[in-house]
Amino acid sequence: MPRNPETHILYRREAFWQITFPLILGIILVVVALAGVILAGRKPVTEGNNLPVVSRWADISLIWLILLGMVISLSALALFGALAYGVTWILRVLPPYAFQAQVIFWRIQATVQKGADLVVEPFLRLRSFWAGLRALRRK
Repeated sequence: MPRNPETHILYRREAFWQITFPLILGIILVVVALAGVILAGRKPVTEGNNLPVVSRWADISLIWLILLGMVISLSALALFGALAYGVTWILRVLPPYAFQAQVIFWRIQATVQKGADLVVEPFLRLRSFWAGLRALRRK
């Protein structure tokens, strides 16, 4: 089936602006930050208290690493919160439907039990008849 050219062009444009462009922009920002860290580490310039500039960049890098860990932890917390909310919602909504399903299975069980009893009943009557005859013979 051939594609609709108008929607395909629209899709390609949206895919570029929503996926490709942010990805390229993010890569450029990471490369620029990396270059800034490398260039700052090569300079032997010191501040007033004789600490190299590298220490400042190390502190900034540490802040970003901690921030990344915090974002990941916050995401996990949000996920677990959503799961807890979902389980609470399911436990509030599910019991009436579960009871309806249980009633259906009780009806199925009763029907199957009646069918099994009808199948077995002639054999039980015959066996009990023969058991009664044997008991009379023994007396």
